[in-house]
Amino acid sequence: MSDTIIEPGSSRSADRDDKLFAGLNYVLFLVGNIIGISSLLAVIIAYARREQAPHWLQSHYTFQIKSFWTAVVGIVACALMIMTVILAPFGLFGLLLVWVWMLIRGVVGLVRLLDGRGHPNADAMWV
Repeated sequence: MSDTIIEPGSSRSADRDDKLFAGLNYVLFLVGNIIGISSLLAVIIAYARREQAPHWLQSHYTFQIKSFWTAVVGIVACALMIMTVILAPFGLFGLLLVWVWMLIRGVVGLVRLLDGRGHPNADAMWV
């Protein structure tokens, strides 16, 4: 965990709004496991806020964007498998895995955000 991004010199008041939006995004992603449209809203916010955020929060936004698009690819692949009779069980199992994967990434990201830490490797597929 020595690669974790921490910016102690950054202004706490300036980071508060960005931290709030990043936290809101994680909540939207967790709700998105039930109501998918909230994940779309979260990724739009992440794209809009990423460039102006401090570096440690940019890693959270990048993590959220990567999570969203990977989940979309997984859901599309599973939906295609469900359309076939033979691969339907694998598609259903894949949807369950995508759901659990997004849940874990949302919780881990939110915990890192609340601890004031960025992601050491926001582009990684795993947590």
